Amino acid sequence: MGKRTGYDWTIGGVLPELGAHSAAKHTVYERYVGAYIDTLTRNHMKRELNLTIVDGFCGGGRYRVGQSQVDGSPFRMLQAVEAAQTQLNVARARGFNLKADFVFVDENKRHIEFLRDQLDRRGYGSRIGADIRLYNLDFESACPDIIAAIRTKGRAHRSLFFLDQYGWSDVTFATVRTIMSQLANPEVILTFMVDSLVNLLCDHNSDMRALTRIDFDREDVRSLIAMKRNKGWKRLIQNTVYRHIQASTGASYYTPFFIHPEQSNRDYWLLHLSKHHQAREEMGKIHWAIENTFEHFGGPGFSSLGFDPKADVRQGMMDYAFDDCARTRSEAAVLEQLPRLLHGAANDLTPITKREVFVARCNDTPVVAEIVDSQLAELRDAKEIVIFGPDGKERRSTRRFGWDDQVRLVREPTLFSTLRYRAA
Repeated sequence: MGKRTGYDWTIGGVLPELGAHSAAKHTVYERYVGAYIDTLTRNHMKRELNLTIVDGFCGGGRYRVGQSQVDGSPFRMLQAVEAAQTQLNVARARGFNLKADFVFVDENKRHIEFLRDQLDRRGYGSRIGADIRLYNLDFESACPDIIAAIRTKGRAHRSLFFLDQYGWSDVTFATVRTIMSQLANPEVILTFMVDSLVNLLCDHNSDMRALTRIDFDREDVRSLIAMKRNKGWKRLIQNTVYRHIQASTGASYYTPFFIHPEQSNRDYWLLHLSKHHQAREEMGKIHWAIENTFEHFGGPGFSSLGFDPKADVRQGMMDYAFDDCARTRSEAAVLEQLPRLLHGAANDLTPITKREVFVARCNDTPVVAEIVDSQLAELRDAKEIVIFGPDGKERRSTRRFGWDDQVRLVREPTLFSTLRYRAA
């Protein structure tokens, strides 16, 4: 955050004004920390969770909104963990040990000094140097030491990296790959100003060397520039960059959704990168819970981000994804697509699990498991499929299914069966 125009902290100075899009990001960060802890503590046999939360561009931790003051990401993450610990203490008679370490990084010395002062004022001062560590470095320089410290905590390496960079090149893809390869269970939430990258490609006088930080070579750049001859070229470039990010970072699962800043036409990704489909699912649910803040440029169902260069890439776009209208469209699209997917993969002898349906397609879609569940239930109620639990018991009435529940086709589809129609 040290490079950001408009965000500056000095002890005794005027607080920076928090933009609406930044407030939305902070809400996602706080909610995701809570959802993450909730997911990993559902097993009541578990008594302890080791977690490291890294804020790689932390800033001073305090903003103004009009005449009020509000917390920034460092304090919202601290509070999210405190709230989770309180809930666990209430729910667990034998207690629960939530061992969270916090790492706050900023290359601007004034910002770290301001954050340290705020931590002291808020009663966290005694924890600095213990479970709260401050780095007055750029994130790239601090990262090796952070990874080493996480590795010393045990084998699980549970860690969340919030990398709220200003543009698109402060964090190299090589660094993200290192995080993904050296830690067992990391997750990276990365902001990426894709519009700035598109503008760079449009400026013939720009120095393209910065593109090497995100692993684009000369031929890649030529291909991107050539895309400007296509209809809907801007979205086509964005889709290509998004695919490149997934391939270059080593993340198996991701959510490529846009923050929609008020009074701005910038396209601004909030990318969630992880190794497990459940992580992707939890982040997807948060996007649906925060309406009219995020957008998804693609279709409403599975494989929705595949673009045809000959078509208008905005056709079928979800205008305001993650609202009620988008959900209805997503449910309709999934109901249309599921029969074809099931007919190609499942039969009476070889059923398919919900996990297999979801995992193979979750990255390119705004769909979450709840939407898949509702449409599986529709097909079951129409007697097109039967669903069994891992124990072999038929799921006759439930509307929520486990990842390992099995879907089987009926032996004889009904006369007007969606499955019969799709198979024809």
